Amino acid sequence: MIRLFDEQMNEIDLSKYSLRGLSFKPSSLPPDHNTDKVPGRSGAIRNGVDLGPRKCEADFILEGTNFNTHSLLRSNLFDLFDPTRPFYVVQEEQVGKRWFVMVSSEWTPERITPSVSKFTVPLETYDLPYAESINTSLTPQRFDKPWWQLGMGLIAEDTPYTFNTSSFRVHNPGNVIIEPFYCEMEITIQAVCTSYIELINESTGDKWRYDGELTSSDTIRLGFKAKKNNLSIYRFTNREIITLIPGWNNFKVNGASSIQNITFAFRFYYKG
Repeated sequence: MIRLFDEQMNEIDLSKYSLRGLSFKPSSLPPDHNTDKVPGRSGAIRNGVDLGPRKCEADFILEGTNFNTHSLLRSNLFDLFDPTRPFYVVQEEQVGKRWFVMVSSEWTPERITPSVSKFTVPLETYDLPYAESINTSLTPQRFDKPWWQLGMGLIAEDTPYTFNTSSFRVHNPGNVIIEPFYCEMEITIQAVCTSYIELINESTGDKWRYDGELTSSDTIRLGFKAKKNNLSIYRFTNREIITLIPGWNNFKVNGASSIQNITFAFRFYYKG
């Protein structure tokens, strides 16, 4: 079974459409290999691979009470599945993950009785070709909380995401590298320094540096760009970013005389 949600994660009541979501079928990751061919050389020179939009299908059944009501309900479906509006799909068997999709091509309900139709809506991922966690790193990872499930890479070990020391580690339960250019991640830094502060992910070699002073009342928000108290400080940084690999990421902070807190807020991303 599947559930649908709008862009603000408000659930769409499928019963109002006399509709039941039966299944959701994502394809495998779609590779776009970048290669060069050299005359006289066998094979191809590979320059990397990009991932394109991911094809998906969602199966539904429409159950009217008679022939006429079925026709009216079918008309409502064309508004529900408007191809100009993206939406989220959540599978009941993987209730902690959501897929951001939109209708990719035409579809036609096929009657199986005068009042019942079954149909498949062709979809493709709207932005990233991954499933993402509904919860974020700041949601307590307990199974008595909604939107957590097995199979999300959660571990029994304590995995805090707020720190006040100069060395710590951050756990990324997903199996996709978190890149702030296109993934949802914000690092908040509240610390004191006189001339600079550096945040280093020793597991990746990423190093972000700000050359300037920080007081206890200042707040830095770091994503693909950096702001201090909501004003850009990009030109005072080394213009680098922090990424998170799957699993543990070991961090070190240099230049700070004291650290109030460093918080990592992000979603987890999955290849399936």
